[in-house]
Amino acid sequence: MRRLALTFVFLVAGLCACGDNDPVWVLPPDRIENPAEVIETLASAYRTKDYPLFESLLANDYTYFLNEPDSVTGETQWDRTTELRIHRRLFDPENIPQDDPPSPPAQWLQSISVTFMKQSAFDERPDLYTTAMPPGPLDPARWIATAATYGADILIQTQGETDFQLRGRCTFVVIEDRAKVIGDAGKFTIYQWADLDGSVTSMKQLFRERRRA
Repeated sequence: MRRLALTFVFLVAGLCACGDNDPVWVLPPDRIENPAEVIETLASAYRTKDYPLFESLLANDYTYFLNEPDSVTGETQWDRTTELRIHRRLFDPENIPQDDPPSPPAQWLQSISVTFMKQSAFDERPDLYTTAMPPGPLDPARWIATAATYGADILIQTQGETDFQLRGRCTFVVIEDRAKVIGDAGKFTIYQWADLDGSVTSMKQLFRERRRA
């Protein structure tokens, strides 16, 4: 019998679900028309283990924020390169770059079910603009930044004897490129992903083998 080894259940505080997420919903990146559809497509990338799709959804200057400093390194965030490396190991462990430690076969995915449940509307984040005090990194003449809170429900079945179930909350910041039109690659991308309670980080850390010195 398979063992459900790691369960994190976090209560979702007083935020109503706004919209529903179809577990088999798939939308090509060139059909995305709003920030919510970016997150729905992100869930699809997980369910289908589609690394190129996942990669296409991250902004070039994407940042992932941990809910608290890493107990080993003290880091509080990581960049797009690290996020993609984690997901290469997660989605395609047979083709890990040679300079990375191999992923144990017992940790390879048999299936992964991910649902992101919107708990607030996407609201603009003017604090990220260069016009803010102190100024942020985004030029509002080029970018529109909006953020929403989501519940995350993740079930991972591995090739080994251990499965993982994670439930928690996170915030996504999605940016829209004013210079592009609907249908252009990169019109909407994920600029920031912040873990609010440690659940999503715990999942990612399971598949993050740090490089040898």
